[in-house]
Amino acid sequence: MAAVKLDEAQFWQSIAILIKNYHALNKKIFEVLITQVQKLQQGKLYESNEAELEQQLRTNANERTCEGFRIGYKMLTKKLATNILANGTVDFGTQSYECHFLRDAGFDDFSVNLIGDQLEAVTLPHRVELDSEQSSRWAEFVLKPKLYNWSQGKRDESAQKSLHLLDVEMYSELYKKLKQKHAQRLLQCWQTANESTDPLKFIYEDLAIAAYLITLWNCTQSQPTAFADLGCGNGLLVHVLNAEGYKGYGYDVRRRKLWSLYPAQTNASLIEQTVEPNSFSLDYPDIDWLIGNHSDELSPWLPVLAARLKTSFFLLPCCPFELSGVKFQRRNTSISAYQDFLIYARQISDKCGFETLQDRLKIPSTKRIALIGLKHTTKASQCLEHFVQQELQKHKAGVESAANSVKLREKAESVRNCTQVEKSIIDSLVLKIFCMLLANANTTSNPMDNDWLPGQQLTMRDIAQGLTKAELSGIKSECGGIKTLLRNKHEVFEFCGEDRIRIRKPKAVAATESTGKQVTTKKRPCFFKLHHPQGCPLKDSECSFIH
Repeated sequence: MAAVKLDEAQFWQSIAILIKNYHALNKKIFEVLITQVQKLQQGKLYESNEAELEQQLRTNANERTCEGFRIGYKMLTKKLATNILANGTVDFGTQSYECHFLRDAGFDDFSVNLIGDQLEAVTLPHRVELDSEQSSRWAEFVLKPKLYNWSQGKRDESAQKSLHLLDVEMYSELYKKLKQKHAQRLLQCWQTANESTDPLKFIYEDLAIAAYLITLWNCTQSQPTAFADLGCGNGLLVHVLNAEGYKGYGYDVRRRKLWSLYPAQTNASLIEQTVEPNSFSLDYPDIDWLIGNHSDELSPWLPVLAARLKTSFFLLPCCPFELSGVKFQRRNTSISAYQDFLIYARQISDKCGFETLQDRLKIPSTKRIALIGLKHTTKASQCLEHFVQQELQKHKAGVESAANSVKLREKAESVRNCTQVEKSIIDSLVLKIFCMLLANANTTSNPMDNDWLPGQQLTMRDIAQGLTKAELSGIKSECGGIKTLLRNKHEVFEFCGEDRIRIRKPKAVAATESTGKQVTTKKRPCFFKLHHPQGCPLKDSECSFIH
């Protein structure tokens, strides 16, 4: 990569970030723990701490009070049975940083230096079996670019640190254990149930959430007598917590295919029931924790229900909703809708009298901020109920029944894949898009020529701009919209990559050798025979549609 000039302050800024973020350079590392900090003064080592290390790295050279630091690390691994120990050395005099791993770690030692205004990053292999060429490439194409980025960026002092409420090592070890114990078996359950959702995302996300909850309960000495997961969906989190010895239940408006594949203990704990916030009561009096894991319409209600039922709560919100059940309406457009909703949910928790904690989980999701209510600072009072009624009245137009009702999802999941749209709307859109693709094409060729016109390629943006608002309104509520419609009409259209569409040229259907006839029965008219200016390029006997 091209050389970038660095000054001393930028160099030490990149090292300050590197010291705590080696896991950003090595996918085998989950997190870095600093176990010891010593400072070097007049040739002698003295005990120090992370705060002083951070302060000295960001101090001007003529104001520093020591010559360098020695740092002890514990690298928490993602899969390896044991964690890795390492030592780091900061030398202000030579403007260098070195990291040395234990001899059996299998990772390269490395050195980073500022020479003039140029950054040098090299590996220092200490094992014969390590690939020196691969090590050099890592230093040049991974370590060095990352240091350049860290040196140039502004540090966000307000950034949320992940897992700051937990003992990170305890969490890391438990997460590894849960993956080893449950992941493969749950993947088989997913395949048996023929689930359409991504098993790797859901399984590893819920295992991480289970590890977080168990570690939180242990660290705060707040283990539940029993928990209730409201809007539990596939019930995976309930199952894992049950399997780890925690009594609890899951409530959801709709039974899922996976429920029947769980052991009897979990199956009996999953309850098909609509959670109507204003009338919901717990069937089991020993429940003292409520969980909302991507609980959608119930997310803003979780602190309210916890206050009413006198329980603690854990909320990991995803899709934002108002208390009334309508889509969340932005209060602050200068931040993301997700951040805006988090502030709203936290305000509700505060009004419920909770001492609200916030943490950032390490899960395969962009929605990873959790709100936790462990302690009541005040009792939930009439003030809370007044606030709830105000919020419901505010969005009365979005609720079909009484003002104090909540708009919840239906028990039967609506089909929104363009298959339920009125046929005349679909036919009209398909024909118009087909004509857009054929626009400006030469249509004078003989229909049986080899140069059958496929038309042009268009982007999804081009197609959307070519349709009127009235035409788009017919499918605006469908999942995927125009793109889903075009995928459903795969006999007419095909995608070139993710965002470009073209007309699919019909292919002849092979006949069986024994009968010479096609296996499939023709049921629908040929679209190209009817609408292409050159007709269908296939003979009647070759086409799988009626000519």
